[in-house]
Amino acid sequence: MSIALLEMRRAKLRFGLLSGAVALLVFLVLFLSTLSGALIESFTGAIKNLNADVLVYSSSARDNIQGSRLDPSVVAKVAAVPGVAAAGGIATTTTSAQLPSGKGDLALFGFDPTKPGAPDGVKEGRLPNAANETAVDVAGATIGSTITLLPTNIPLEVVGILSGAQFSAAPTAYVDLPSYQAALKAANPNAPFIPLNAVAVETTPGSDPAAVASQVANTVPGTAGYTISDAVAKIPGVSSVSQTFGILVGMTFVISIVVIGFFFLILTVQKMRVFTLLRATGASTGRLARSVVVQITAVVVVASAVAILLVWGALKGASTGIPVSLDPTLVIGTVLAVWVFSLAAGLLSIRRIRSIDPATAAGAR
Repeated sequence: MSIALLEMRRAKLRFGLLSGAVALLVFLVLFLSTLSGALIESFTGAIKNLNADVLVYSSSARDNIQGSRLDPSVVAKVAAVPGVAAAGGIATTTTSAQLPSGKGDLALFGFDPTKPGAPDGVKEGRLPNAANETAVDVAGATIGSTITLLPTNIPLEVVGILSGAQFSAAPTAYVDLPSYQAALKAANPNAPFIPLNAVAVETTPGSDPAAVASQVANTVPGTAGYTISDAVAKIPGVSSVSQTFGILVGMTFVISIVVIGFFFLILTVQKMRVFTLLRATGASTGRLARSVVVQITAVVVVASAVAILLVWGALKGASTGIPVSLDPTLVIGTVLAVWVFSLAAGLLSIRRIRSIDPATAAGAR
């Protein structure tokens, strides 16, 4: 360890440049991972964080809740399927609204507060349970403020603030089904009835949600059942966004490992004569290998600390329009992965050290 740290002190510029390069690469991994996670959450939060085990759409919906249309009578039919403990209707539409930030689009959800299908993630306040009350995931909204639906000018009093409940990366509001139906009836007075978009299902204890989803589709004509994870995965655009960011993060991660591995391999080759003399004076392969491990660990720790500070500053100054925060689990997992794979890349250096023949020390200059 003393040899490793002594060398790092004497070659501050060399190791400083390496630490800086690794810090930028770790920064990119963390920043891209955080942005992709926040973006996907803003697309899928309304479905992912529902209080339900299964969602039921119409069979013609093409796996999309917005394309689904169900008669309200379907709720009772779904509730009667074996394995279903309770079922509740969900309706959704996109409308214009007067938001705290001005006029804009609003994803409006209607649900039955007494049944499955309520949103999770209440940060402040409560869920709506009376006419013209709403819980929202809307930037700038506060308890007691009002959101006005346009062009009907129906006011909704904010009684709850939600987190991770947006849909399609748009401001999202939740009201009870009667309020939802009244709002749509006011905008479309000639509509014979207001359809549901989905039925949220709570399965009985011990039941397999996938099996219950299949059973609902087979039992109730014109329906298709999905587990929550399947429904999230089939939301349009989610797969392509996830794959794109996954490729970028993966390539950045691989590049960081290659940089560290080749740096220490080149450094080992340059110090081969020094290592040969150390071996000749009795230094074991393990001791020299530990010096490489110490240096890799020091570089990764310093680089990760710098990267975390950079990410924190970038997220504070970023205007993404969606809630973004640095997940400690992501940070720990990324740093550990970089460290482990960097050590694996460092095996190339250790292998080179093992091949040193101490008998050649006499010819070392």
